[in-house]
Amino acid sequence: MDPRQLRIADFTYELPEERIAQFAVEPRDAAKLLTFDGARFGSSSVADLPKVMRAMGFHTGGHLVLNETRVVQARLFFPRGEAKPFELFYLHPAQGSIEQAMAATGRLVAACKVRYSKKWKPDQVLEMDRLQARRVGFEADTSLVEFTWEGPETWSELLAHLGQLPLPPYMQRLVAPEDQERYQTVFARVEGSVAAPTAGLHWTTALLDAVAAEGWRRTPVRLHVGAGTFQPVSSERMSDHPMHAEELHVPVDTIRDLADGRPIWAVGTTAARTLESLYWLGCEAWHGRPLPASVDQWLPYQNNGSQPNRSEALLALATALEQAGKKAFTGPTALLIAPPYHFRMVDVLMTNFHQPQSTLLLLVAAAIGPRWKEAYAHALAEDYRFLSYGDACLFKVQEPSATL
Repeated sequence: MDPRQLRIADFTYELPEERIAQFAVEPRDAAKLLTFDGARFGSSSVADLPKVMRAMGFHTGGHLVLNETRVVQARLFFPRGEAKPFELFYLHPAQGSIEQAMAATGRLVAACKVRYSKKWKPDQVLEMDRLQARRVGFEADTSLVEFTWEGPETWSELLAHLGQLPLPPYMQRLVAPEDQERYQTVFARVEGSVAAPTAGLHWTTALLDAVAAEGWRRTPVRLHVGAGTFQPVSSERMSDHPMHAEELHVPVDTIRDLADGRPIWAVGTTAARTLESLYWLGCEAWHGRPLPASVDQWLPYQNNGSQPNRSEALLALATALEQAGKKAFTGPTALLIAPPYHFRMVDVLMTNFHQPQSTLLLLVAAAIGPRWKEAYAHALAEDYRFLSYGDACLFKVQEPSATL
């Protein structure tokens, strides 16, 4: 199984600009829900999820896996006289973990996208309020920026006071007051993302309680979403596409809980990538190999020979972490999930509708096979809303033989 030879042109569809949702519906769970149980498509609403899950055959509940990351105010605008300001889009720290960066005081070196980058002269210090920025280098198409500030504020607090919410680039509008609350999930807890895990935006506390009453136990994980999630696939074949890496954090106790054999419902592609990354880390541990510090995009496609089941992989990972004196796995994953990949961890996937020729669309195609085209054609015909503030889908993930 190897997706290197996939042509991204085979994973496209026509998305009219007017179908890209610019604002979210209210209440959150009023969004439409396209369902696919492996045989047929249906239309419902997010508020009906408990009933829909029963209809799909999930009668006793399981793990409801939620990405508890919180979006930071990542856009910083530094004035430059009469000209338009420099916009520095904070991406991630140059060293250390994202969560360590959020707690930094006084100084942080970070990777940033810079608008009007060519106008930023060498040794020029940008200033905004109590924050200063110096460019200290380059890394691929990003700038390495040294931020310094006085006072006891953390980087997290500074962004909250001086930054602006980073709405996706296809929302071609200014941030509205309601976005401050609406572009966060109700279960967001730990800051670090520069984009929201958008399937989670549909959930309300009442809906969480309703699925809990059906036996679905909330299982939080963290994957801090990076701007790379919007990175288009520009190469003709996937072999030439460098997958973006995003930092995940999952405690050992959670890994052991997920090994109990109960169904796993992933809310969002970020939750799905986290779960599948855990499997491949566990696969390495099960084979007796050293635990990698990160998950390479091609790791699943380099594994030959026997592979453990879900529980075996997770227990092997938990044991390896405990033996190393660690209470959690923290590290980047660049895992690429694309046909003919088959899911080891996820039984049902809730997600939004994704951009043409994107790695997120490839993930959906891996989950339900070539019928993704029918799903998207159905959504377009039935006036569903697309992308981050759009409507949702609920897919029962196909068995391995069905996706190859």
